[in-house]
Amino acid sequence: MSESNLEQLMYAYVHGDASAFNHIYRRASPSVFSYLLRLTRTQSQAEDLLQVTFAKAHKARSSYIPGAPLIPWLLAIARRAFLDEVRMKKGHFEDLSRDGVLPEQQRVSPATSEELSDALARALDALPENYRDAIHLTKITGLSLAEAADVLETTSCAVKLRVHRGYNLMRDQLGTLQTASP
Repeated sequence: MSESNLEQLMYAYVHGDASAFNHIYRRASPSVFSYLLRLTRTQSQAEDLLQVTFAKAHKARSSYIPGAPLIPWLLAIARRAFLDEVRMKKGHFEDLSRDGVLPEQQRVSPATSEELSDALARALDALPENYRDAIHLTKITGLSLAEAADVLETTSCAVKLRVHRGYNLMRDQLGTLQTASP
C-alpha cells in the first residue's frame, strides 16, 4: 500500500481502510505543515493547525472526489482552518496601509544572497494576503494554477492575475529598497 499514490490511498481510506490514513498523513503532512508554517509564521500554531486540518479531513472524507488531487484538497482545508482561527482570535498580524505595504519598511540594500533572501521574504510578507497566497501556492509550494485556484476558492485566471500583480508590487518594493540604499 505504501507504493500507492495519495489519491489511491484516499480512495481506500474513504472506503473503510483505516490503515491508509497513516500513509496519507506521513506523505502529505510535510506539504500541509510547510503551507501552514508559512501562513502562521509559528511552529506551534502550524503544528496545532496541522492536527485540526487532518481532523477536518477525516470528518469531510466522504466529500472527497475520487481521483481528485489530494494535496490541494488538504491545503484548502488547512487554509480554512487557519482563517477560522484568525477570525476566532479577531486579531491581525500587521497593519497595512491602503496600498498593501507595511507602514515603515526597513530600507536595506541586498548585497549578499542572505540579505537578498531576507529582502524577498519581507517583500512577500508585505503583499496583500491574496497576492501572497497565490505566489506561495504556485511558486513555492509548486501547485498548478488550477490546484491553487481550488485551494483559494477562485479561478485559475484570478490566481494568475494575483501572481502577476504580486510580482509587480514586489518588484516596486525591491526597487525602492535598492534606490534607498547608500
